[in-house]
Amino acid sequence: MPDRGSAWVQNWLKRADDLLQQSISTMTAGEKVAFATSFIATFHGPESVEMKVFRQSIESIERGKEAVSHRLELHARGTIKAVKAAIECGLLKSIRVLLSGEIISDLLTIARDKLEEDSESAKNVSAVLVAAAFEDIMRTMGSEFAGIQGRPKLESVVGELKDKQVLKGGEVGTALSYLKFRNDSLHADWQNVQKSQVASCLGFVEALLVKHFT
Repeated sequence: MPDRGSAWVQNWLKRADDLLQQSISTMTAGEKVAFATSFIATFHGPESVEMKVFRQSIESIERGKEAVSHRLELHARGTIKAVKAAIECGLLKSIRVLLSGEIISDLLTIARDKLEEDSESAKNVSAVLVAAAFEDIMRTMGSEFAGIQGRPKLESVVGELKDKQVLKGGEVGTALSYLKFRNDSLHADWQNVQKSQVASCLGFVEALLVKHFT
């Protein structure tokens, strides 16, 4: 859910409040429609159902013959209120989470391609990428879903994710088992890194990605 403490999110909410506090005026209809469009695109997505419905409604209003500006103003205000409420109630995923998910997915794609090359050097490159993706997903889950601040030890992050029920059941033991793999890979201790470990950790991170970042 969105990190309401984030200055980035708070700036969006403040701008929404500023516009909503303005008195209803046909002179500000265009400004509110523009903001509502950006608001939806950022927190729902530019191709989301919400965006399509909003655009269709705007087009329908603009085809009308009476009080077009006034109706646009009211519709934009209603939309801004709805998106703002969804953010404040935690109904939307943080855009930061979505972006983190894309970055981690890209790392895994490259890692899988390298692993298929079936050479020692390719295995090592893949291990580094998978280890980085593993750490990224743990820390992102920690900050976004468990309220962890700063950069504590990764073992502590896993423990906190367990306590907050973000990691459940066998996920906890599996995550802890990959801590050594992460250390060995990022410190280039290649004799302790097996191809099977790389593939296994890659699959684990992919499963978390699907579960929490899509």
